[in-house]
Amino acid sequence: MKRRDVTASLALSLLWGVVRAPRASAQQRGTSASVGERLQRLERQLEDLRQTLKIPGISAAVVKERRLLWVKGLGLADVEHKMPALPETTYRIASLTKPFASTLLMQLVEQGRLDLDDPMAKYSPDFRQRFGRGPVTVRHVLTHTSHDPSGDTYWYDGFRFSHLADVVARASGKPFRERLARNILDVIGMADSVPGQDVLDDRAKWSAFLDADHARHYEAGLAKLAKPYRLDGAETVRGIYPPRGISAAAGLVSNVLDLAKYDVAIDGHTLVRAETQERAWTPASTIDGRKLPYGLGWFIQPHEGARLVWRYGYWPESFSSLYLKLPERRITLVLLANSDGLSAPFLLGAGDVTRSAFANSFLRIFVREESLGRPLPDPRWSQSSDRFNAEVEQIATQTGGYRYDAEKISHELLTRWLDERRRAAPG
Repeated sequence: MKRRDVTASLALSLLWGVVRAPRASAQQRGTSASVGERLQRLERQLEDLRQTLKIPGISAAVVKERRLLWVKGLGLADVEHKMPALPETTYRIASLTKPFASTLLMQLVEQGRLDLDDPMAKYSPDFRQRFGRGPVTVRHVLTHTSHDPSGDTYWYDGFRFSHLADVVARASGKPFRERLARNILDVIGMADSVPGQDVLDDRAKWSAFLDADHARHYEAGLAKLAKPYRLDGAETVRGIYPPRGISAAAGLVSNVLDLAKYDVAIDGHTLVRAETQERAWTPASTIDGRKLPYGLGWFIQPHEGARLVWRYGYWPESFSSLYLKLPERRITLVLLANSDGLSAPFLLGAGDVTRSAFANSFLRIFVREESLGRPLPDPRWSQSSDRFNAEVEQIATQTGGYRYDAEKISHELLTRWLDERRRAAPG
């Protein structure tokens, strides 16, 4: 593997696995695929999707058993200057900031400094001013159930979630940005990650933690920041950066290498205890016991006998991301992109990650295929709907029962989104 594809990192014993190309395909051998072969296929699927959705650049990582198994940059981080997307490339990760906010809140819960059933108005004057002193609790906002006074209805609301930064600040006595830097980024060595694109704009404001060493790290992280792009009709053009600040809902700058460290820290219980993390990964419930799709800062859903814990990021016309964990199988996928094409087509706010073509490719190759003990042929995403459906109908005859239903839905969604973008183009 090329030097730019594999970079050594020692933090938290984050070791790289070297993948060698197999001599014969699993299909030829009639056996399930090796890990190396699966990773090669995943890369091809990601590249097919990147080109189909006209995403300039994607950085990707797979973590297995608390080790960074594979990492890759695909496409371009800067189209105008032909700068490649690398594992080290940083991105605005949008709503992938929310799990970090969850971690900070759960640390405060462990320390006895926060009760999730306290009213939001106790901690956030701005929330109180906007939404009153009603019965909305920290838990309601953290689980996206704050639109129903009883916490009985899921309604995704990133704006309300952003006010959880006030909760962290009031309960800890430190600003959210400082708490994030000291209690997560510094602890696990996320040296390329930056707590807000604007952190260096007013250095005196953050002098409590922004010493010369931090400033150097943040300058280096921002120097690696990908350019944002948007799809204008059928053409990819430069977008604009999202607002430069940070809240509990969005604003962290990071890369897949640092997010792999975060993943290792979660599974190693470096940041919160195992039982605390399980609380965060427990879906909220209605009064009558019906499970909702969101826990404490994370989506949670069952999938063919596995538990999916995940989070997506989506800032329109600039950046998108996906973080998908299977805790019991101890494997994670992390994807970062410099357009919204990773998330926008798939309507992920509804709480079903299997709408995503990216997620479905990973789940088919690393979960379903392993369960069945046989390879499942990969579809070509760049085809028209008719040809795609015809292909998966044909290859389904080789799988012993796997029907590609989720892939068909994903392809329909991405095709519809591309068509809508073309129709929306001026002229």
